[in-house]
Amino acid sequence: MDKRRIFKVTSVVVALNAIACFPAISMTKAAKIDAMKLYNKHCSACHDKKGKPTDFGKELETTDFTDKNWQSNTSDEKIIKQITDGTNEKMMPFKEKLSVNEIGALVPVIRNFAKK
Repeated sequence: MDKRRIFKVTSVVVALNAIACFPAISMTKAAKIDAMKLYNKHCSACHDKKGKPTDFGKELETTDFTDKNWQSNTSDEKIIKQITDGTNEKMMPFKEKLSVNEIGALVPVIRNFAKK
C-alpha cells in the first residue's frame, strides 16, 4: 500500500473511532448540524430530494437510497467512507468540504430514504 492510501485508511479509522468513543460529544455537535441542508447543498446534484438518482446521477450510476436491498446490505461505516473518499471518476470525496461530524450527520438522512 502506498503512503497516501495508508494515511486515508488510517484517517477514516481514527474518525470512526472518535465517533464511537465520544458519542455524547458527536451527538451534541451533530444536533447543531442541519443535515438536510447539507444533503441539499452537496448531494442533490446526483441524488434528488427523495433519495433517487437524478438524470445526472444516473449517468454516474448513482446509488438509489430508496433501494431497501442496498440499505440492508450497506453499513453506516461504508456510507461514511463513500462520502469521505468518493469514487474515482464517479463521486468526488467530501473529506475536505465536510467535517467528520457533518459526514456522520448525513447517514441518518440517507437511511431515512428507505422508510419513504
